[in-house]
Amino acid sequence: MSFFDEDVFFADDIKMAEAEENVFSMPSGASNDAAAGSLLAAKERRRSGKIKMITSTVVITTVLIAGMAMLTVLIKGRGWAANLILGGKNIEFTLPVAKYPDVDIADKDEYGRYTTEGLVKAVADTVVEIQIFKSGNGIAPSSQGSGIIISENGYIVTNAHVVSEATLGIRVVLADGAVYDAVVIGSDDGTDIAVIKINASGLNFASFADSDGVSLGEDVCAIGAPGGFANSVTKGIVSGKDRHIAAQSADVKMECLQLDAAINPGSSGGAVFNMYGQVIAISSSKLASKNYDGIGFAITTNAAKPIIESLMEHGYVAGRIKVGITFYGISEKAADNAKVEIKPGLYIVAIDESADISNTKLSVDDVITSIEGKAVTCLDELKSVLEDYSPGDEVTAHVFRPAITGKGEEFDISFRLMEDNGGFVENSLGKNA
Repeated sequence: MSFFDEDVFFADDIKMAEAEENVFSMPSGASNDAAAGSLLAAKERRRSGKIKMITSTVVITTVLIAGMAMLTVLIKGRGWAANLILGGKNIEFTLPVAKYPDVDIADKDEYGRYTTEGLVKAVADTVVEIQIFKSGNGIAPSSQGSGIIISENGYIVTNAHVVSEATLGIRVVLADGAVYDAVVIGSDDGTDIAVIKINASGLNFASFADSDGVSLGEDVCAIGAPGGFANSVTKGIVSGKDRHIAAQSADVKMECLQLDAAINPGSSGGAVFNMYGQVIAISSSKLASKNYDGIGFAITTNAAKPIIESLMEHGYVAGRIKVGITFYGISEKAADNAKVEIKPGLYIVAIDESADISNTKLSVDDVITSIEGKAVTCLDELKSVLEDYSPGDEVTAHVFRPAITGKGEEFDISFRLMEDNGGFVENSLGKNA
């Protein structure tokens, strides 16, 4: 029933009405209309008084409710209204947060090995993020990688596949957020090692260790920028040694350490540290398969050292030989299944005109079946045959020339080996050697 229902009267209104009716008498000689008018006027006065009292009561009630609510907050705390609905489950609460412990914990143990925290403090600023920019990708980086500072004046080692597509430029971000443009000093796709440089000085640079001293099961930390997340640290152990792995973009199988520390896209070129704070390997690749997890690889410092030194001195790996051909490998099975007469060997699809072999009878579509009397049907066999040779040495190769009709022609050629200043790389035509 509403307070504003005209049929509802407060007790004081009823008494007032009764009192007024008891003292009222119609004036002598008044007409019925006059009497009716007087009664209506009396009712209007009573109604006006009733509305004023109702309004006053509502205001007083509102003030009382607000006052009670404030008092309830003071007594019960905030959340009391929710408690009425939810059955008393909500309370005013402040989660206690203690000060982070500030204790003097040694950064090294009794054997001189860093704790993980101590290692990160000592060496994290020797690892950088590398951002790659290429045509058609706007102003955003097309990819990211990692690198290791190897000198105080800004030389940085990374993977060749990190910088191989940098058609517009390379940007290096230091651990403190400083940004520099970089130039490529030398890059070798075959071993997947590259050296770049930034115009900086006074940098903290990494210390490298003889990777032959690494033990199976040894604790290691990998630092890099996987997914573009700079200064990422993962920890694990050396899961395997003497793993000879060729990265996806490389042809040369490099000596690697196998790790269970997380290695992800963007980690490439980052550092793997032993717990003495020394670089023992360069993160390079991982076994990418849904059937495997935690199998990453890093090129050992001993394998990378001569490549880095040669790239810094020459811009390429000096002393490496080049034949000057691009070829497909034809196995014995492939030769047997061919619809034309062909022999196992290196099927020539291009010849480098700057190489001495271009001065021989060799031509495109010929097949080199052997070099120095040893069969060659793939890149690995070719490199094995020539591993003891140097640029300038002369070798003899046996060649088979297929024929459209009749039997093919066979002959020998002799040529000088050239110095390779670009490495063994794969292209759409086959293998370069």
